[in-house]
Amino acid sequence: MIWTTAQDALPPVPPARRLAAPPAGIAETVELTVIQSGACENGVEAFELALDGLVRQAHRDRTALMTALDTALGDRYGTETEANRISAEHVVPATLLGRVPGYSLKPESVLRRPGHEECAQGGLDLVMAARVREIGYALLSKHPLPFLLATPTWDTGALAPADLLERLAEYARLGVRPGPADFGQALLRIRRHDPDAPAAAEAAARLGTAEGDRLAAWLGPDGEPGTPLRRIAEPGPQAPRSWARAGAAVPQVVYESGARPALLRDFPDAFHWLGRPHEGFTQCYHWHDGHPVRASVLPEDRETQAGWLLPSVTLAATVGAYGEAWMLPHLARLGGPAGPALHAAVAAGLGAQHPGGRRPAVEALLVLAARGDLDARLLGSELAAMAALGTIKANRLADAARSAAQSGAYATVWAVLAEALPGLLPSVRGAGELLAVAADCAERCGAAGPVPPEVAAVAARRDSHRPAREARRLAAALTGP
Repeated sequence: MIWTTAQDALPPVPPARRLAAPPAGIAETVELTVIQSGACENGVEAFELALDGLVRQAHRDRTALMTALDTALGDRYGTETEANRISAEHVVPATLLGRVPGYSLKPESVLRRPGHEECAQGGLDLVMAARVREIGYALLSKHPLPFLLATPTWDTGALAPADLLERLAEYARLGVRPGPADFGQALLRIRRHDPDAPAAAEAAARLGTAEGDRLAAWLGPDGEPGTPLRRIAEPGPQAPRSWARAGAAVPQVVYESGARPALLRDFPDAFHWLGRPHEGFTQCYHWHDGHPVRASVLPEDRETQAGWLLPSVTLAATVGAYGEAWMLPHLARLGGPAGPALHAAVAAGLGAQHPGGRRPAVEALLVLAARGDLDARLLGSELAAMAALGTIKANRLADAARSAAQSGAYATVWAVLAEALPGLLPSVRGAGELLAVAADCAERCGAAGPVPPEVAAVAARRDSHRPAREARRLAAALTGP
């Protein structure tokens, strides 16, 4: 079906911002460490720059750094504590202060916490734990790392191929062996579709090191994200309880993340969970805490993260839980393909029971549209499918669509509703309200094209009920005076 509409003047989405340079001296490094270690919510930039700064300053003058840290943070960490008892941002400074025993930093100590075996955030935490403990263990050795490989280029966590190539070349010149977890994290952060990626792959292959070969392979087929698989999950035997974040009230869409063989073959054990297929989770209690830093583990794979998030977002639509839709705008700003799993998560969020749960999904829709990543056909068809399953309700979708349109996105919302309406009509409850939003958008953006048969059938009814009135109004908008 061909539609012609005016283009929306959407507010621009700020591009990913480049991180500042690492702190130049010990005073700046300690100041940044104090700030990020005391923050309630750490961002990617503060976390990563403090981490890299500590490594660089320890390599230059470990004794002076320890003295400065002891003055600023000596009373914060108390007595000796195992690494698994403190959060990632505290492991390295606590290690430098002698508060973390070396045995708890070894790779074999990085294990999942009981109760989080099926939790996506636990899987991302595992990678973070492996990396910071590896860094801490290296600091206890006689040969600490000169700098980190995985420090991002941008505040999303993404890493430019040229930056990693330059760091690997310097490691080779210095004769430094990369940490497996730090290098593994660097590969996961690589912006594989960067314009410089082909040249970086060729240069990496010429380095003559194992890591250079792996970078070249990762910029090729080895680094391809898995393809999520869609299925319909039927209601479980137990009644859903939002406080337990378990169960399903109605059939719902779920996505299984695709397998990534290279993660199972070449990466440390802590990364293997990410390489296996998983279908999304509701038994997760800490999506809300520190998500941007966790999301930076996979900053170029928002599709996988959206699939993991989808069941929790769906709970907000099916049982009224205050689900995790608030993270959708952040996922929309990450890199990698914006595929069916991300569009499904946005669709479920648009149908949340509470208006507050719908607002983040509206923001994510607008972010995707402004970046040119929104697939209106895909989102519209998913909305129709979820409405048919009973996952979302037309009146809630109408409210979300109206909110998006009022930001000036009339053409965007019409493009989505044009795909959704044929699957929603003729008898869906709340169709009149949805048709009213569609008609308003079509009028305001100057949409023109054939009237969908389903809309025409409702418009042809010989009654004055709202669905028929709004369908006639929409038909008139599409066909002109």
